[in-house]
Amino acid sequence: MTIEDLEAALEAVSLAEAPDDWALAAYRLAVARSEAAGRPEDIDQALEMLDKAARILTADRAPVEHGRILTAAANCHRAGGRADRALELFGRAADLIAPRAPAVEHAAALINLGLAHCEAGHPTAGIEALNRAIDLATAQMAAVPGDNGDSVDDERSRLLGAALINRAQARQSLGRDEDLRAAVDDYRGAIAALPTSSLQAGMAAHGLGAAVLEMCRRGASGSTPEEAVGAFEQSLSVLGHSSFPFHHAVARHSLALAFEMRGGAGDLARALNSAHAAIAVFDPRLHASHWRTAHATLARLEAALDDVDPATGRAGHVARLLAATDETEREQLLRDRLRRAATLPPTGMDADLDALVGSLAELGLDGYRRVLRSLIGVLMELPDRLLEAACETLCRVHAGHDATEFLDETLDGVITDRLFGPQRVRVRDLLEANGWVRP
Repeated sequence: MTIEDLEAALEAVSLAEAPDDWALAAYRLAVARSEAAGRPEDIDQALEMLDKAARILTADRAPVEHGRILTAAANCHRAGGRADRALELFGRAADLIAPRAPAVEHAAALINLGLAHCEAGHPTAGIEALNRAIDLATAQMAAVPGDNGDSVDDERSRLLGAALINRAQARQSLGRDEDLRAAVDDYRGAIAALPTSSLQAGMAAHGLGAAVLEMCRRGASGSTPEEAVGAFEQSLSVLGHSSFPFHHAVARHSLALAFEMRGGAGDLARALNSAHAAIAVFDPRLHASHWRTAHATLARLEAALDDVDPATGRAGHVARLLAATDETEREQLLRDRLRRAATLPPTGMDADLDALVGSLAELGLDGYRRVLRSLIGVLMELPDRLLEAACETLCRVHAGHDATEFLDETLDGVITDRLFGPQRVRVRDLLEANGWVRP
């Protein structure tokens, strides 16, 4: 329901004739307003409404409903930066809900309490509350499914996953090696419990990677940069560039750090590519600290690569990686790059394609052929406007190159080998429309 629907529902109830119904309607509207709040006064209005509802549905008359109202008020105080007040209300709500509400709701109340303790600077108390929440959620996961079947199981999974993620973060804040190891176990448990494609699963995978990376920095046993790379790549399979841009950029930067630490053949170029992808998403006006950090990482990586080959440049290093790696990784790297380009306005997309194709054209012909074959194949999966722009770029880059004839022959051979009838005709038509003459 929209806020307008909830306002209409509240107006339809008489406070004098049906005070309990009015209080429930006011509670629902206050929750909706607080969740959509864009100004401090919106939170204040929601709190006023919740206070009126709490004075009608008191702890003595309606303890569970009163506990829910306190939870909503606590969330408002939390949004307003009043951590101590939020903690107090979450604690009172948990005490009211515990002996009366369903176990799932009790677990949710304990998760709120644990998170509030952590935000107030009491991680040990937060872990204690989260331990109780995890015990309840685990017991519910083992119980016979309810009447709603899968939906009930999904709710239990989300609760268990949320509790494990919050406990992992609390353990990380304690800073000891044994706490980091316990956090890693919690993140793994959360990933196993949560639906694979959920935002929570993506965040759990990112948390796992960050904890593993920190253990590697400390030289703690039992973790490797390879595990961190795998965790960040898993998080990126959920945290898409279009669906969760900020979280995607954070994970991209984290992946760059993991590649840098892994230090294998091509890993500096992989790290460079990933850090550049993060910077392309961060807005310096909104994400200033993340943007500065990612820029510092990019500068450090470029300096390290320049020590090896100062004449290659950022785009050249990535092009060499594309030529040297296997087909699976090459296609994934190109797919990521082209999907980002597809989200840009036309001028930005053209500039990105110019940089990509221009750097590829500087490879040897064998390397260019390998990458071009993957590039053409990936383009066929993506929006047609990207294919059109890429064909225009290919023609422009080839025409301005010293080895135009050889590049055109390579392109024609790749089209013949990689594409089937209608695709082949489509691509050649686009190229010829941009002045390309088939060799």
